[in-house]
Amino acid sequence: MTDDLVPRRAPRTLRAPWADRLEEAATELADGIVRREREGAAPHDAFAALRSRGLIGLTVPAELGGEGASLADAAAAARRLARVDGGLAHAVGYHWVWLWFVAAYGAHGSEGATPTAPARELARRTAADGLVWASIGSAFGGSGGTVRSGDGYAVSARRGFATGAPVADLLFTQSVLAEDGRMRIWAIPTDREGVTVASDWDPVGQRLSASPGVVLEDVRVTDDDLVAVANPPSEHPIPLQSLMIPAFQSLFGWLAVGIAEGALLEARDYVRTQGRPWVHSQAESAAEDTHVLAGFGRQVAAVSAAAALVREGAIELDALAAHPTSVTRAQRGELAEVIAAGKIAAHHAGLEAASAVFDLTGARSASASFGLDRHWRNLRTLTLHDPVAHKHEELGRYFLSGDLPIPSVYR
Repeated sequence: MTDDLVPRRAPRTLRAPWADRLEEAATELADGIVRREREGAAPHDAFAALRSRGLIGLTVPAELGGEGASLADAAAAARRLARVDGGLAHAVGYHWVWLWFVAAYGAHGSEGATPTAPARELARRTAADGLVWASIGSAFGGSGGTVRSGDGYAVSARRGFATGAPVADLLFTQSVLAEDGRMRIWAIPTDREGVTVASDWDPVGQRLSASPGVVLEDVRVTDDDLVAVANPPSEHPIPLQSLMIPAFQSLFGWLAVGIAEGALLEARDYVRTQGRPWVHSQAESAAEDTHVLAGFGRQVAAVSAAAALVREGAIELDALAAHPTSVTRAQRGELAEVIAAGKIAAHHAGLEAASAVFDLTGARSASASFGLDRHWRNLRTLTLHDPVAHKHEELGRYFLSGDLPIPSVYR
């Protein structure tokens, strides 16, 4: 899998035993993507293509039957899929990142406690059976919580944007236990009584991310479903927990880069095979038109620069993730701002590139049959996840005053 847009004599490639299988899956998924994206059905077939190649357990450690991919490699894999299908890449990227944390809690425990046996077993089962995880996020702030019920607990929540829920076997959710204010991280089977997955996902883009709302109504859980105990949102996260949001922010940067690259690569193919020089152009082909050449050069440079920033954050994330129980507040805060810079760059470069491709390909490329518009729609929807204006302010504050960001569900 070649990483970069700019051709090299020695291309930067993802060197992993599973990279060829991922490339096969991406090639298969490219066939029919315009039709599937238009229909917007839950991506069962796409996940089946990944499952058949043993890629569902990508971030499960090898000793538990997975591929042992790092957070950075998993995000790079999502980037490759995003070039074809931004929605699927979003859903499976979430799955891979959550699964890394499930396995990490199984290995390291939480709050310095004994490693969580259920988490370790869940990671092993995920790799063996090809289970898919989705997240309903955190249940707090008026959206429910957890109370004791008999010899277990009852979890209630009403959340939107549960990415991957319609195709998932398990939901990864966080809820605060009323009696002690601590946050529990649960693995809840989607077929458990009280779980309702809505059918309200109808966005302009990221349609194949399958991100509807989910309602949990007094869903019964026990300690066998417990992945970890963590600090509530009002407190500073414990070391391993503190990496969770930077990991997802890093993923968002790679998704934006991948979608933008997909737009440029498809536009390049269009210009090479179907492009026509403009009537006032002196060029014999669209690929020789100086305006087209300059336009592609500008967009490739901007997206490549964003990719370099996102890659820097991913490398630093992996370095901290190698020792997840000893992360300091300063390390975590500095990492968050490196990742924020990459995400900001990917946001702006990606949106510009996904729009500019139409100037470079011409009027006929606007036909719905080519599906070039899906890249801009996917990026426009993805970049609304958390407002980039607040990322600007966060990074500017860090630059001017050195203030580390206060951890939240978005930073």
